[in-house]
Parts: sequence; structure tokens; C-alpha cells
Amino acid sequence: MTRSIITIALAAAMAACGGNAPGERPFGTDSVAFYKKTHTAEVALRIDYPNDGPATLKGAIGEYISEQLGGTYGGPLASGDSVAAFYGERKAAELDEAAKDVESSAKPTLYFSQSITVAAQTGSYVTYTDTCEQYLGGAHGISAMGGVTFRKSDGRRFGHEMLRNTDTEAFRQLLKEGLRQYFSEGGADATTDELLAQMLLTEGSVDYLPLPKAVPYLMPDGVAFVYQPYEIAPYAAGRPSFTIPYDKARPFLTQTVLKMVDASQATNSQPR
Repeated sequence: MTRSIITIALAAAMAACGGNAPGERPFGTDSVAFYKKTHTAEVALRIDYPNDGPATLKGAIGEYISEQLGGTYGGPLASGDSVAAFYGERKAAELDEAAKDVESSAKPTLYFSQSITVAAQTGSYVTYTDTCEQYLGGAHGISAMGGVTFRKSDGRRFGHEMLRNTDTEAFRQLLKEGLRQYFSEGGADATTDELLAQMLLTEGSVDYLPLPKAVPYLMPDGVAFVYQPYEIAPYAAGRPSFTIPYDKARPFLTQTVLKMVDASQATNSQPR
């Protein structure tokens, strides 16, 4: 198990912006891994498990990790190794059982992998992302990816409620611009509404695109949005995702979230 402590400087500034209180250890994680391969199944887990920082934050993140892995672990959350082993062994047994029902003369190895890791950390918040891939037989595997942001001061977890005014034309335009950018970066021509519509599965107008089902999350450069495969575009399109910069996202964020963002940016602008 590799220990990786993420240390944030300027402790006084962090306390002022909702980070660690004076005397508290900075938030840090252990890199926890689980791997098991049988004749019919392969399971791999990778987790940045909290080991330092405010107790409320560690507790909230520990619960989140357990819930993302299945939500059935009833033991103490202090040990990331125990949590990973519990869910890893459970998933391996499930895949071994599922493999019995695969109708094929040459039965393929079923697999499951999940990575729950720190994507961003500032003085006021920590963002985790969760990427999961599995193959249960058939033409191809399936995958999903999402993220969530925690406030450092109390461990509060943020979801769709961080947004406001999402039913406005201005916000819907940002979703369209984000998708246009995603497909353009992949080499597709999405410069017009007609061309963008051809990339999507939605039957409605591209002026009324739905929010992703996965919750938005905070990154250093803006608010990240992720659509899952088949949610808004064909499987070949992957996971359409984009980040709306904070200067554009501000009118659509609650004051609670803006305080975290502004505090983080103020801390980052402090001379080192």
C-alpha cells in the first residue's frame, strides 16, 4: 500500500476559506488497490482512501466510497484495505457466478474495474471521480464515469443542487457549446446545430438538451459535466464531457458554491 499525502500550504489562508482548521492535519489519502483473477473473472479496484484531515470530511468520503462500491459493507470505515477487500472479493464471486450463464463454447473472462480517485483539491473542497468498466459477455463492455465535490469544512457532498437557472436559454446554450467542443476535439464537424444533432441520440432540438444524469463537480478551471454512453449519444461517441469555465458558470451556481470557488481562487492567487 503506497502512502500519498497531499499537503496544502498556507494553513491560515485555508482555514479562512473553509479548509483545514488550525491544528488539523491536511487532507491526505492512501492509494489502496485490490486485484484478483480467477479462471472466469478478473476484478481490479483502485481507491484514494482518506487517511488524514478533518474527521467529518474523512467520514463523508469513506461513506461515499463504500456506497459507490455497493453500499453493503457494515464494518468500520477506517481501513481502506478492508473496504476494498470486502467489495473486491464480493464482485469476484458475482462474476464467477455470472460466468456460468454465459452461453459460449469459449467462455470469455468477465471483468470489472473501478477507480475512485482524487481529481482536484483546493483549500475549500475535494473532488473525487469514479470510473467503472465491466464486461459481462456480449459485443462489448460497458463503462460509467462520474464525480462529486465535498466541502472540506464539514464534508458536505454537492450534487445537482449546486446549479440554478438551468431552465434558461443562456444555460442551455452552455450545454450545447460544451457538446460542440467535445465532438470538435474528437475530430468531428459540429459547427452547426444540424451537424451537432447528427452526433446525438436526442430527438428534440439541440436548444433543449437535458442535463447529464451524473452530478456536476468542481475542477480548478470550472464545472465539469459528463454524459454516460448511450445517454445522449451513440456508444461510439464515448462519454461526452466538458467543463464550463467559472467566468461563464457563475450565474448558474448557488452562492454556497460560489463562496467555495472564490475562496479557492483567492488561496491559489496568494504569493508562494
